[in-house]
Amino acid sequence: MNCVYSESKGMCIDGHFWLIHPRTGEKWSSESVAEFIAHYTPESIDELALIRADIISQIKRTVASRLTSEYWRVQRAQERLEIAKLTLDDSLVTSATEHLQFELTARENLRQASNLAELDVADITDINELNLFNFIPEEYMG
Repeated sequence: MNCVYSESKGMCIDGHFWLIHPRTGEKWSSESVAEFIAHYTPESIDELALIRADIISQIKRTVASRLTSEYWRVQRAQERLEIAKLTLDDSLVTSATEHLQFELTARENLRQASNLAELDVADITDINELNLFNFIPEEYMG
């Protein structure tokens, strides 16, 4: 079999489409496509790399879903800040600003947790340990 890249479907490797690079878990770039095709042999994709890519993809989906579903918190904090500004009360503005900063920091902490988890997945070399990996954001958010 061979591999072919499609902008809309990703890399077709042995009949299966990959939206991300199976070894790195990163989006395809023109450089990674060219390098992968140049060095491709059917046995170049091992099971460990496939599982890693799947786990990293799941981490990204989990975080994206949570960021999307919890965005209302940021919107509400922004609304409270705007209301506080209208009152011209400095203590309300300060409080609302701190709350908005808290919400934005929580979102950034979630992104950082995702990054740390992805690094952990990349470091796992035992397939059994990789199969047991479970991403719980709060465990990475310290």
